[in-house]
Amino acid sequence: MTLRKAHRLDNLTFSKIRMTSKLMDELEASGKEIVRFTYGQPDFPTPQYIVDACKKALDDGFTTYPDYCGPLNFRQAVCDKYERENGLKFDADQVISTCGAAQAAYLVLTTFLDPGDEVIIPNPMYNIYKIIGQICGATVKEYALKEENDFQIDTKELAGLITDKTKMIVICSPSNPVGGVLTKENLQAVADIVGDKDIFICSDEIYERLTYDGVEPVSPASIPSLREKTIIINGFSKAFAMTGWRFGYVITPKEFWEPLYLHAGHQVSGIPAFVLEAGAVALNDEPKYKTVEMMRQSFDERRQFLVKEINSMKHFSCLTPKGAFYIFMNIKKTGMTSDEFCDWLVQNYGIAMITGSCFGSEGEGFVRISYASSMEECKKAMVLLHQADKDLDEIVK
Repeated sequence: MTLRKAHRLDNLTFSKIRMTSKLMDELEASGKEIVRFTYGQPDFPTPQYIVDACKKALDDGFTTYPDYCGPLNFRQAVCDKYERENGLKFDADQVISTCGAAQAAYLVLTTFLDPGDEVIIPNPMYNIYKIIGQICGATVKEYALKEENDFQIDTKELAGLITDKTKMIVICSPSNPVGGVLTKENLQAVADIVGDKDIFICSDEIYERLTYDGVEPVSPASIPSLREKTIIINGFSKAFAMTGWRFGYVITPKEFWEPLYLHAGHQVSGIPAFVLEAGAVALNDEPKYKTVEMMRQSFDERRQFLVKEINSMKHFSCLTPKGAFYIFMNIKKTGMTSDEFCDWLVQNYGIAMITGSCFGSEGEGFVRISYASSMEECKKAMVLLHQADKDLDEIVK
């Protein structure tokens, strides 16, 4: 008897980012020095006050089953954060804890999408949303985020994608991989399109604390007509340097809470209680310690340095990202595909970047640079990239 996987997993592939990092491990093991711009993982340790809170929670006995949605103090801390920093008021019974933003995405899409439904996602975009949509049996459509449009949503294109089968639109702002931040005007135009249609918004806000140049992140939930149609996904990995802690949360309109709560229980049966205690402290005490702001300022310094260096070269260019910690570098003047360029760059210069094509068709001709790497690594890489740019004069003729 041959046991075969379920057909819904037929399109499931290994993460290009993880596979690239595995290749980097092998190259380094062989003695090659690699400068990595691959993972979206801050180079900072988790702030000590959060680590201490977790240790205290363990000592205090927070080791039993938590509620599926998380303890009240954690959920209230989420609400207080959104009211304090985003001007949005929610009730604690609208919050559900999750195993990071990735599981939150899986929870939201698998709770509401059926075969035959349509979900519309950004292109380029971190690919879990496309994969999860396909696992659900839904038809996945894509709206383009283009460099020439400052990576804003082309609302005419979006309107043309909507049918009577459209159930969900995914928004990620600030964006992985392009670093763009959607304006309030752009989101209002999306709201005007959705109107009274039975469509809801899945808003991935994992990078909303990391914006620059005075740009304020705007949640679709701040648009009155989208307030009761928006499910927010957020977490701690990026801004708090807590990638390995694996916890996040969903904020949902009350009418969607019950199915999400029931499904969350069957998916993960709750997040470790001691981790959620530390999460509540992270949210409540951040205004006192300001560690997020310290890290944001460091990212901003690297961002400005890299943008200046890249745009001084002949064969590369980029927009100045307004959020997250990614630069989407245009490499079209090299004449190479994104895959070819990444292979050429790492083999000849020891710089590892992520091919833009793994984020969607609109990513072809670009590569993603994660400036979650240290400033020392950024400076080292730019010396090498300047040499690559010079050498391209002999290749691109």
